[in-house]
Amino acid sequence: ARLKARLVAKGYAQVYGTDYCETFSPVAKMTSIRLFISLAATHSWELHQLDIKNAFLHGDLKEEVYVEQPPGFVAQGEQGKVCRLKKSLYGLKQSPRAWFGKFSQVIEKFGIIKSNFDHSVFYKISREGIILLVVYVDDIVITGSDKKGIVDLKTFIQAQFHTKDLGDLKYFLGIEVIRDNGHIFM
Repeated sequence: ARLKARLVAKGYAQVYGTDYCETFSPVAKMTSIRLFISLAATHSWELHQLDIKNAFLHGDLKEEVYVEQPPGFVAQGEQGKVCRLKKSLYGLKQSPRAWFGKFSQVIEKFGIIKSNFDHSVFYKISREGIILLVVYVDDIVITGSDKKGIVDLKTFIQAQFHTKDLGDLKYFLGIEVIRDNGHIFM
């Protein structure tokens, strides 16, 4: 087993209006996820699942946030000083929002458009077909008829973020997906 350590901010000490303003981060609606999987099943599209590793660490902070130096990692001669964060950390109240903002900004550079009905659903329509993407915090599901576009999108995402390709979708937010003879069952 691997041991992991992660620096976590003391977000419980943050003060609204001083350390953060907005915390809301959109997450996909269950109706959108069911519709998403149903479209894939109806059209016999593949469902790909990706996981963004350490997603919250990618978010850019807009607010000025300072943290104490972590015990055991105090820079020599810098005792008593604090660090100003430029990127979000786990534990900060605004981390989910900062991550989603960064993800949206990056994914739109690929030509993906955010849905007006569910801000966690993105799409791209081209001559080759359609690409659909849904994001739920750090879990991403991609489907569509444009197979080359999907491969290019996965490569693009993997170049931007440390990503784990989980292959075909099998289980997502309590929904088990079974593929049998090219058909998808939920």
